[in-house]
Amino acid sequence: MKHPAAAPWDVSISDADFEKLKAGFTPRDMDDKWVFRVTDLDQSGNISIHLVRSWTDTELYVLAVKPRHGGSNAKIEAITWEQSKGGIHVSEVQGKKDAVILCRAILGCDFDALPHYDFSLLWNHPAAQINRK
Repeated sequence: MKHPAAAPWDVSISDADFEKLKAGFTPRDMDDKWVFRVTDLDQSGNISIHLVRSWTDTELYVLAVKPRHGGSNAKIEAITWEQSKGGIHVSEVQGKKDAVILCRAILGCDFDALPHYDFSLLWNHPAAQINRK
């Protein structure tokens, strides 16, 4: 990431969602635009889920996920996101929405503790659109 930003999150997730995140995702063909790569436990005991554009290998989001421990559910503890997309600022709120939308759409995660976001809310800033006239 060229302009990363990070923020705590603290969102409980189900065991099923944790397994889906941990499994990652490899594109099956050119129509799949995202890769979900997983890195092993770090010093904090978290795994990292890297959301990467498949064609450019550009990492745009990283979720720090703490596995279930004792009686507590797994948690997304933090997010890191690219806050500049083509010079357009991406806020923390938008970065979190984007990550949730992608995890739900591609991995089939539920994330019951979070609100529903319509897929049309995926980062889609008007200034980044190509006008075809």
